[in-house]
Order: sequence, then C-alpha cells, then structure tokens
Amino acid sequence: MLQLIDRDRLPGQPAITPAGLSHALRAGEGLESAGCDVLVSADDAVLGAVSYAVPKSDSVGVLLWLHCLEDEQSLAQMLVDHTLTELGRRTVHAYAVPTAMAPAGLPMRNRPGTRRALEACGFSGTDRWRYLHHSLDTLSPRVYAVADLIEHAGGGWQLFLRERGGIRIGEACISAPIGGAAVLEWVTLAPERRRLGHILLEQCLTKLADRGIDHVTTCLHAPDFDNPHYEAALHLHEAAGFTVADQLHTYVRCP
Repeated sequence: MLQLIDRDRLPGQPAITPAGLSHALRAGEGLESAGCDVLVSADDAVLGAVSYAVPKSDSVGVLLWLHCLEDEQSLAQMLVDHTLTELGRRTVHAYAVPTAMAPAGLPMRNRPGTRRALEACGFSGTDRWRYLHHSLDTLSPRVYAVADLIEHAGGGWQLFLRERGGIRIGEACISAPIGGAAVLEWVTLAPERRRLGHILLEQCLTKLADRGIDHVTTCLHAPDFDNPHYEAALHLHEAAGFTVADQLHTYVRCP
C-alpha cells in the first residue's frame, strides 16, 4: 500500500511512512472513522485502497483518500463503488478534507484514472486550489535579513517582515517540516505594503533553506469571481520561484 501511495505523491510531498499512514487512517475532527478497505488480487497483491468516514452528524459521507494504479481506471471505479455501497444512501464528498498525506483536493494532472472513476460514478468536481512547489536548491538568497523567524514549540515557524524602524508589516506561517519538506500555510501584508510581498517570500524561503528545508509547497485558491486577487498572488509566488504543479478539485455526489 505504501508503494501505491508513494506513486501518487506530488512534488514536495514527503514520502509516506507507516506512522504517517497510521495517522491518516484516524478519523479527523468531527468524523467517525468508517473504515479503510484494501483491494487485493487473487494472489494477495495489493491493487488499491480507499479510506472513508461519516461525520458525527451522520448526514453525509466522506471519501477521504483513494490510491491505486492510475492507468487502471477500473480499479479506482471498484473502490469508489464499494465506498458508495458502504456509506449508503447519502450525499458523499470526496477529497474535501485534508489528511496527513496530502491537502484537500484531487490532483487533476497526476490522478486522471481516479478523476474519471469519480465522474463515472456520478461525482461532480469543483476547482478549488492550485498546488505550488518550490525546490530550494534553486534559491538565490538576499544578502541581508529584514525578517524575524520565530519557532513554535510544536514545530513550524512564524516569520515577521519589519521596516527599518522595527514596525512589523507582514507575516507568514510555515508548517513543521516532514522529511525536509514544509508547507507555506499563508502570507499576509499590511494593505499599504503589499508591494513588498516578494521580499517577505524571499526572506521566508531563505530562512527555511538555512534550516535544511529542501522543498516548500503551498496552495492558492483557484481563480473565480470571488477571488479577484488570484493572478496577483500567483505572480508573486512564481516570481519567488514557485511553480504550479497541479490543480486540486473536490467532489460531491448526491444520492
């Protein structure tokens, strides 16, 4: 199973470990775990696996994650059909909840077999996020620092951008790293200082590289009428060295 999951990793995502898989099998906040079922061949080879859950309200079902050979759509379809049978007659959301293995959303480019299987089973997708990746070995750091990095007790960092007088004008939050990879959770700047966003990102990446981080990923909300700042945010991240690795869609199926 670990090999199947590893094949589906996006750039910058750490390899899944037995401990990480165990954590991913636990029910998330507000969820009661319904199960993780494995599809095996006649000779007991693992062909795929799916994890699903039911919220404590028992009103909907959730397909948390599914992994199989992507070039075998029939395998993904068997796992989706099985999940729908187990969850019963209720609305089912797929890839709508982040797990210990990945952010919410099914990668469109990387998971075509699973995408087609969901659609064949009646699921409708919604474009939610852009998954961005930065390999820090391409970094050209600034020679001076204008930001303070504060480490959290449980891991991860908060970075504060300051003016020469010491006034903080920007902030970034970075997750605790796993296997040399970290997630840039969010970036914010004072409205009148948004033109300095590139400096905040550069400082953030430089300080992470100094601490042995090899890869940084982040997710931007997909462009839509409610998100007029998407193009500016994308340009800011691309100028700092991020590239769009995939599009993440969530799915829903009504009974």
